[in-house]
Amino acid sequence: MNILILILTVTLLVSLISFIGVFALLKEKILNKIVLVLVSLSAGVLIGNAFLHLIPEALETSIKVEFIFLLLIAGFVLFFFN
Repeated sequence: MNILILILTVTLLVSLISFIGVFALLKEKILNKIVLVLVSLSAGVLIGNAFLHLIPEALETSIKVEFIFLLLIAGFVLFFFN
């Protein structure tokens, strides 16, 4: 029973911290300061996730390796030069 109470307490604490962050982002002055950092973080997380998880799994499929890397390069070109 103690573990259940601990799990619920920590979950509530993390949820409250996230909720406070929402109120901080509602202020336009604060949002203008950190929007570039948040966009950079999200782009880095997406690219990191692709390289660390999705591409190795794609290479294990029966699809040709050349086609997978062609799609990868096309994705980068469309993402950065669109």
